[in-house]
Amino acid sequence: MFFEVFHREKLWFKTFSTTIIFIVICWIGTLTNVLAQQADIAILLPSTASGVPEGDVNYARSVSRRFVRMLKSIGFSADQLEETSAVNAPRLQDTSSNPYRLIILPLNPKITLKTASLLQSHVARGGKLFVTYNLADEVASLLNLRSIKWLRQETSGQFASIQFDAPEILGIPKSVRQASWNITVVESIDPQTKIIGQWHNAEGEPTGYPAFLMGEVGVFFSHVFLPDDIRTKTQLLAALLGHLVPEFQHAIAKRELEAITTIGHINSLDTLTKFVGYGGVSEAKQALQSGKTLTTQARTEYASKDYYKAMTAARESQDALSKAYFLSHLSDETEGRALWNHSGLGAYPGDWERSAKELADAGINMILPNMAWGGLAHYDSSVLPQSAKFTKYGDQIAQCVEAAHKHKLEVHVWKITWNLEGAPKEFVEELRNSGRTQVSATGDPINWLCPSNPENVLLELNAITEIVQNYDVDGIHLDYIRYPGSRACYCEECHKRFMLATRQHIQEWPASVLPRTGQHGKAYIEWRSQQITRLVRLIHKRTRAIKSDIKISTAVFGAYPDCVTSIGQDWIAWAKAGYVDFVCPMNYTEDTKFFTDLLENQLALMPKDVAIYPGIGATASNSLLTPDAVVGQIHLVRFLGASGWTIFDYSSNISDTILPAIQMGVGKRKAEPVH
Repeated sequence: MFFEVFHREKLWFKTFSTTIIFIVICWIGTLTNVLAQQADIAILLPSTASGVPEGDVNYARSVSRRFVRMLKSIGFSADQLEETSAVNAPRLQDTSSNPYRLIILPLNPKITLKTASLLQSHVARGGKLFVTYNLADEVASLLNLRSIKWLRQETSGQFASIQFDAPEILGIPKSVRQASWNITVVESIDPQTKIIGQWHNAEGEPTGYPAFLMGEVGVFFSHVFLPDDIRTKTQLLAALLGHLVPEFQHAIAKRELEAITTIGHINSLDTLTKFVGYGGVSEAKQALQSGKTLTTQARTEYASKDYYKAMTAARESQDALSKAYFLSHLSDETEGRALWNHSGLGAYPGDWERSAKELADAGINMILPNMAWGGLAHYDSSVLPQSAKFTKYGDQIAQCVEAAHKHKLEVHVWKITWNLEGAPKEFVEELRNSGRTQVSATGDPINWLCPSNPENVLLELNAITEIVQNYDVDGIHLDYIRYPGSRACYCEECHKRFMLATRQHIQEWPASVLPRTGQHGKAYIEWRSQQITRLVRLIHKRTRAIKSDIKISTAVFGAYPDCVTSIGQDWIAWAKAGYVDFVCPMNYTEDTKFFTDLLENQLALMPKDVAIYPGIGATASNSLLTPDAVVGQIHLVRFLGASGWTIFDYSSNISDTILPAIQMGVGKRKAEPVH
């Protein structure tokens, strides 16, 4: 009995010991993986504690988010660190055994003495810097640069592209588009820090101003990365990082190989082969075979550790496979194919004929040009102040309509309501002094027209009916048809009108009507929504009285019903009441599942006789949508049964990247819109 018990105890102990050893091994393995996955890159965000204005801090965060996504697309993660707390981060200290290889300063006009010391230690250990736009003196000295001045563009299109001359940097593109409006002018104080990229204007002429400078310690870019030409910029970033930190080339090549067959809605070579087979286009099959050959070549180069050749072959492979993908899409002749145009000038200012022909050739059948704001017009208006664009280029609605109709494009004039951005200062001041602009919950003025003010409603109606009466437009497209957020409007006139509408005496204003905490918050949410809906209803009624077949559409927030609470935008109610003919929910995302979830919800809520043309954010803020991703979202739109799609935002960038992809298959034959 003793020996039996002893044997069982011994067996239990052996099993327990083996389990503990296994757990420890797993823990060590997990810890090793965590350490291996530690970011090699840190982004140092500015802080108001350093004397940086809050607006600049917020913009730096936006720039940082774009950096993070660009880095992720080439195989890197990055730690975003606030400057005030970064000085205590172990990996940024001199004694760190695993330091960051690169620190990015996205928008840091000022840095503290502690931060300056930290950056000096980082550079002394062999770390590199990537600095954009702002150049604090302490950072300038590390990069062997001197800041000369901040320069706003002196003429439109002065900073339109960057031309590179740096053959020693493997993979650097010859040029990249970047429509910047101002730059920081710097000069080198050391022969080893050289200009590698120069600004050129819209005509392709050199401006004499440096865009990129590189030295032993790092890189300086005189503006920030903007969303235009994002694919080329991502390749530029990969080339610069691979040059600064040669070890990075391995990770970049690995990521390029992984991304080869992620094209549009497809994520495997087998699936792409089947998709191309269904299309039956011989040119697509040839491109597919070329892509497969290049994929094999890329993998061979990677195995031999020639990472630059592997990256090059991988990119060429993806270009070929993307071409096969574009060519294999069929044209749908019953859908609406629209492009927003934010500038109101088309892609080529002063030449709507060129823009209209280009769009028609790509199979687009609708253009939504932004011709008016709450206090500005790009046409011959007697209601709103006329813009500098009208003064320089003439009546943009007249020119657009003439060219578009010649090429069988519908024109739906994009009217921004309520928002007074860009309006003449004296115009805004007059409105504010008359109590017609919005007020925040904290009593701060907001340069938006108050929707509850009857004079403002009349101003919007007059501006829109003027367009319908004077121009042969096919529709009116409403944007900013909402409040700026949940914290507006709380002006005294809203106070009086809300009490009148609800027949309640409210003393605690605005505390008692705040959305989440106020006693009357729910009622105020409903009342705000009614103010916006009133304008939509009146626009529908007045414009139809002038032109019976005019189409009314709206650009709306995608997340419904959240937008009712947050901005007073009940667009499903508008559709059910028959006030709108189609809606363009701004489903701006790169996430396929999120895009699908949004559209499925919208289609389920929308009445069947009102069309949805979901917005695809090709060049929306922080968007990294590539041409194949845009076509992939169009594929999802069709698959889910929407009536068409709308792409933001028509410009020369879209002309060079997105339209050629659409023209190959999606828009191969011209289509007439069906609402």
